[in-house]
Amino acid sequence: MQRKKVLLFNPGTPNGDKVIKDQYCSFTSKAGYYWIPIDLLILSGDLASEFDVLVIDSIIEQISTAETRQRIIDYSPDHIVVLSSVLTHELDRSLIGELRTKISFKTTFVGDVFYFSPKEMIEFQEVDSIIYEYPCPELVSFIKSGSATCNIAYKENGQIVFSPVRKSVDIVYKTPAHHLFKLDSYSVPFMKDTICTSVLTNFGCKYTCNYCPADSVSFRERSVADIKHELDYLREKNIRNLWIRDFTFGLNKSRTTEFLALMKTYQFDWFCLSRSEIIEESLLQAMAESGCYLIMLGLDTANNEVMKTISRKQNPSDVKEKISLSHKHGIQTMLHMILGLPGESYLSMLRTAHFISNTKASFLSINFFSPRAGSSYFKQESIYKNSTRKLDSNYAEDRESFSRNLLLNLTKYYSLVIFYFRPFRIISILSSIKSKKQFITIIKTGLKMFSPLGSK
Repeated sequence: MQRKKVLLFNPGTPNGDKVIKDQYCSFTSKAGYYWIPIDLLILSGDLASEFDVLVIDSIIEQISTAETRQRIIDYSPDHIVVLSSVLTHELDRSLIGELRTKISFKTTFVGDVFYFSPKEMIEFQEVDSIIYEYPCPELVSFIKSGSATCNIAYKENGQIVFSPVRKSVDIVYKTPAHHLFKLDSYSVPFMKDTICTSVLTNFGCKYTCNYCPADSVSFRERSVADIKHELDYLREKNIRNLWIRDFTFGLNKSRTTEFLALMKTYQFDWFCLSRSEIIEESLLQAMAESGCYLIMLGLDTANNEVMKTISRKQNPSDVKEKISLSHKHGIQTMLHMILGLPGESYLSMLRTAHFISNTKASFLSINFFSPRAGSSYFKQESIYKNSTRKLDSNYAEDRESFSRNLLLNLTKYYSLVIFYFRPFRIISILSSIKSKKQFITIIKTGLKMFSPLGSK
């Protein structure tokens, strides 16, 4: 019997914007970098074990809508898994509608707004089904039979079926088919090698910051034995640079200890996102010994009163101390800062910027506060009524307040200048560069960050 053809599809945008839309978040790349879409990657292993799978990532391949359309028509898939978002779903659905005038296929949509608002999104005619959560082994049987026992909302005989949510803390899925993706085309500013791919050890987050969608995602974990299969596969493919894509690395102390002991038996260079509350010296030592060279931490604001409004419990002095400890163990740090948080004054933002600039962090990433799908600040009408640039944390533009947009951008540029224009920091960044691709990516990132106000 001939195997069905499945397309894993990441649609592009007509203007060429690199919209990152994975892990239930979506925003425009600040500086042209673009990493492998983890949602599609995680689904790829289960699907490739049963179907012929093709990946078309129009964004990273930089192909036009017309070329994308023709390639899909030529492939003529039985089923298309569409990675979409609150920023792009109208364009994505329009393309699917156009394709259906030429070929016949079923669709499954995955992405932030589809995960958090399935009842609204399943109503669109281009949407045949929606995954509640990835990984989704159930998708295999759904593509074969047209029905699902759990984890998928779908249409059947003109009716919408909401199957039960799968409840399980431990998850297992087949090793993702990294080789199906154009790995040499993706880039991250902190990558050491010419290829950097992503691995997950846990999903979701146990913290409750109310501006972030992660706390609305069910927390689940992979067994270390399951992760080992993927690490073996990556070593066989000679892939040495990994981004551990957990929302918060190290949440389960015993499992993290087991994972780091396993990582020591390989020779991977890797980096991750975590929180200062988790970090302690013994953990940092084990991370460094297993190949970790960078940790990303959030210090969204140093204002304790503003932290209360966003349900973030954190001690800025503790963050500073943990950065110094990381530096002691040879691990660089990158800090995330958010401008325009509810109730925060410009003076408070500037104080946070100065606090951050006086730490030993090597990198700073600044986003604007925006109502992200899944957060308590996101309203259902945002799906239809808010401009994409207001919902995009790279812009977060308020169409009714030019002065606010200007002041936030000026604050951003001032914060970047006082942070990066320090000799020790420039030396630290340059000395960490290990490949030509990393050098080019960092230079592009820097030029983009300091491009004129309002440019894209």
